[in-house]
Amino acid sequence: MALLAVVGVVVLLALVSLGTVADRLGIADPTSPATLGAPSASASGLIGSAPSSAPSTSPSLPATASPEASSSASPSASATPLASPTPASVGVVPAAPTSADGFKLRATTIDLTFPIPRGTRVRYTNDFLIPRVGVTRRYNHARGVSASGRLLRAHDGIDIRAKLRTKLYAGFSGTVIDPAARWRPWDPERYGNVVVIVSDEAPTAGYAVLYAHLATTPLEVGDHVERGQLIGRLGQTGNAIGTVPHVHVELRAPFRIPVREGGRVRRIDAFDPYPSLVAADPRRDP
Repeated sequence: MALLAVVGVVVLLALVSLGTVADRLGIADPTSPATLGAPSASASGLIGSAPSSAPSTSPSLPATASPEASSSASPSASATPLASPTPASVGVVPAAPTSADGFKLRATTIDLTFPIPRGTRVRYTNDFLIPRVGVTRRYNHARGVSASGRLLRAHDGIDIRAKLRTKLYAGFSGTVIDPAARWRPWDPERYGNVVVIVSDEAPTAGYAVLYAHLATTPLEVGDHVERGQLIGRLGQTGNAIGTVPHVHVELRAPFRIPVREGGRVRRIDAFDPYPSLVAADPRRDP
């Protein structure tokens, strides 16, 4: 019996020794619950699997979420880029109206070159239709009626103030006409030295630009001028004598525009030049 007890103790010690060695060598017990529940190394995408060469598809960090990636990526073919102004599209003025239907007396813009060159100091405001003294002709706007029933004259254009004898240039290409042949009775004492050009450019054909109070002009009736050509020098002639030197600019349509003035409907070809001058002013280039 003693011998059997000794043998049992030896066997027990041997088993304990083997377990300790196995632990030290990293040999897992195949019957261990941890070994039985461990995931297979060949199951792709599971914990403990070898790293895959394919990109991660984790929804928490999508590829497009990176600000750096989205800012440096090239736009796709289907993306619509933001429009940027081009020299051809900046400052383009549509063709002028061809009839009085829907014509906007105070808000019509036509293609025009500013009469005074870039770099010249000028001052002007929208003084179209402000009160003026004198007889109201059939071609002049009215601002109301006097107590006696007489039409009160309004300003038919815009006054651009600049240094005396400043050079003036044609607003568009066309032919110089005699204002007395188109607007009767003409009043030279009011307008002084005048140049009137009737446009032969397609977008503004038939429209007239009038420059009044000139000091001098080299042009004569019937002359053809090109857009931007020198037409004279700013002065103080007509009823501008003694005033701040300025050029009076009018724009007139090739048709008469119905307007209600002085309690009646009148038909006048003059319309507000201010929008066209502002659009043409080189100091206002974008």
